[in-house]
Amino acid sequence: MNRQSDILCRMHEIDEHFMQIALRLARRGRGAVEPNPTVGAVIVRDGKILGEGWHEQFGGPHAEVNAIMAAGKNGHDTRGATMYVTLEPCSHFGKTPPCIQAVIKGQFARVIVAMQDPDEKVSGRGLAQLQEAGIEVATDVCNDDARELLAAYIKLRTKQRPWVICKWAQTSDGYLALPADQDRWISSPESRMKVHELRTLCDGLLVGVGTVLADDPLLTARNVDIKRHPTRVVLDSSLKTPAKSKLIRSIGDAPIIIATSQQGITENPKRTDALRKTGTEILELPCTADGIDLAALLDELGRRDWTHLLVEAGPRVLESFIQNQLADELHAYVAPIHTKPKANLPHFDINDVLHDGKYVQTAEESVGADSLHVLRLKA
Repeated sequence: MNRQSDILCRMHEIDEHFMQIALRLARRGRGAVEPNPTVGAVIVRDGKILGEGWHEQFGGPHAEVNAIMAAGKNGHDTRGATMYVTLEPCSHFGKTPPCIQAVIKGQFARVIVAMQDPDEKVSGRGLAQLQEAGIEVATDVCNDDARELLAAYIKLRTKQRPWVICKWAQTSDGYLALPADQDRWISSPESRMKVHELRTLCDGLLVGVGTVLADDPLLTARNVDIKRHPTRVVLDSSLKTPAKSKLIRSIGDAPIIIATSQQGITENPKRTDALRKTGTEILELPCTADGIDLAALLDELGRRDWTHLLVEAGPRVLESFIQNQLADELHAYVAPIHTKPKANLPHFDINDVLHDGKYVQTAEESVGADSLHVLRLKA
């Protein structure tokens, strides 16, 4: 009995080892495949990897197909081999044929899956087809890691909303800006580079109109490897965004959506017309006492299949997302700067968020001179 237990334990360790390789492959697709999930696959026989693949581009072959093709190019026959894949193979037609067909055709002995697909078009159907084809199926290997990797995809498929990341930079005493006689930037060059990299992985970048009026920002990703440019979203219930701002004049770089109210449109017909003529989308949404209804906005972005929304706004917008638990993840860059402001500067402190108890810190790392704190909404 102990020997059998040892064998099963060893098999589980082997399965986890190769699944971790598949998960690392899957991460390579982030920013290029959404709204599809990032998926990796590894084909193994007798402890040797025959082929690897990941979903590389939206509309392109899925991970399983790429792994099978790689095995073939390496001169390997997949019959009787084991496939490790981070998500249940799809069983429906989309941009490509269902990859379950290629897996069955490969005549694998075993298919090890990290997690079942939450998409109702798939959920369990792919696993059932594998079993009907006589293939041994095992699930939930490295399930927690897979769910972490696919958290945004799971939310989109189950709640029809994007994963919301709120990001800000602050001094050690919680200020979001410095006095006029000090440096423009709170965060280090390394932190700013990391934020630009994050922008390229997101469908959209959101700010409030106050940020547009105060800073006249471009809100583009710069000086990094560009996987895609996020759509710029401005919360502007009164439609104050100037048509001649840098943001609007840069519409050729990335699309712009101004989320506004019916009243904002009605009271500003000339500005509405001027903005629309630039190609800016004017999105009419309901309002609450605090401004644009954020829940309604997220519902609309979910209908558009957005997977990630990055919020880089001032304290009022940050507080609205966080207090209403509409943010899933928080990134706070804390600089080793302590300031005694001479003016009424914006304040929003990560310590206050932690004290409130709705979010829990999951990671901390040094980025240049700064400390990056990553928090997640408590389940």
